[in-house]
Amino acid sequence: MSAVWGRWAVAKLAVVSAIAVTCSPAPALAQQRLVDRPAANQGGNNDRIIDAIQKRYHARVVRVADTQVNGRAALELRLLSDQRVWTVVVDARSGEVLSGG
Repeated sequence: MSAVWGRWAVAKLAVVSAIAVTCSPAPALAQQRLVDRPAANQGGNNDRIIDAIQKRYHARVVRVADTQVNGRAALELRLLSDQRVWTVVVDARSGEVLSGG
């Protein structure tokens, strides 16, 4: 009986995973949202910072929020990889990682 429940749990997990993958936004749409968001400072600088962070952490930036750290303009970036979701805060001018990662 235990083996049957184990297979049932694996089957449910597979179905839920398949639904999550098919319901997630297409990468092109996610990138379009990043480009369309208003830039608080040097226009294309945010895009360069986002690209650099995505390459550094081998993850996709799924959310960007403007914030302040010690009086400095900063970006709060939500990252998504195959294994985890986490937040990194970077300086909005230099791209220096201030926290997270």
